[in-house]
Amino acid sequence: MNELIRTVYILHTDGVPILSVDPDSYQAHKTEPFINLFGGLSNVINTLLSELGHSESNAVTINGILVYSLKEPYLFVVHVPDSKYEHFGKILVKQIEYEFHRVYNGTSLDKGPSLDIEQFKPFEVKIKEIHNTLTEIQTTYPEILSFLPSFVPLFRLNEALNMGHDIVSGYPFDTIKFARQLGLFFADEEGLEETIALTLGRYSGSRISRMRYPDEISMSQDNVLELLNEISVTKYDKQNEIFDVVLCPICREKTAETHMCHFFSGFIEGALNNPRISVKEIACKAAGDMSCQFKLQHL
Repeated sequence: MNELIRTVYILHTDGVPILSVDPDSYQAHKTEPFINLFGGLSNVINTLLSELGHSESNAVTINGILVYSLKEPYLFVVHVPDSKYEHFGKILVKQIEYEFHRVYNGTSLDKGPSLDIEQFKPFEVKIKEIHNTLTEIQTTYPEILSFLPSFVPLFRLNEALNMGHDIVSGYPFDTIKFARQLGLFFADEEGLEETIALTLGRYSGSRISRMRYPDEISMSQDNVLELLNEISVTKYDKQNEIFDVVLCPICREKTAETHMCHFFSGFIEGALNNPRISVKEIACKAAGDMSCQFKLQHL
């Protein structure tokens, strides 16, 4: 039995069951048990529908935890055993929601009781593929799920992670090679490149700083400065709380209209590991500035 996910459900908001899939099974659950289960949970489902007026996922406790998300006219539910797997479930349910609407874009989705649910049967395979990819990412990159935003295209993230660099153990050389290649990999997807660069920067910064300074409860700016100086000549302005990367390897020999060193912003933020501090790039050599500068912002 799958220890992370028990079952994935997709329902029409009119109450029509669409799919019920055990990600570890090669067969979907039969429709009759599916209807019986949700008949027994009808009060819970009605509660979910009444509470959901937004796209963010939430959870309620009943025989485990139901993590759910609504994107009209469908309700997506992931059943996890307990709170330990709730975050995994929240990421999974948003990925399933995204892929479902991407795959069936243009299909008439609002027919309610008259809906032909057979057209959605092939999506069972996609659910299992999403689940397996997310499990693989979590296994290969411990803790990475805690750094993901509410949504990032999973398969594109996985492709980036499989570019062949060990961004943690290979610091600094593999980490910087990876950060430089992200810009090329997402050349036509600027917004997505920024999201993934920030995410993986935070992840690698957090992991690397804790590996280098295992006895430190919280990282100081001096600790982060030492890490950055392994990459390039870096100065720190304590009064203005600005890290100044003099020769930035991420944007070296590149030009850009806007700041582009998102990975470093995430890296510094992750290394500091302080939820009350965010990092913003305020100058970028690729955009014509003298150097790349990253300012700490207190939330």
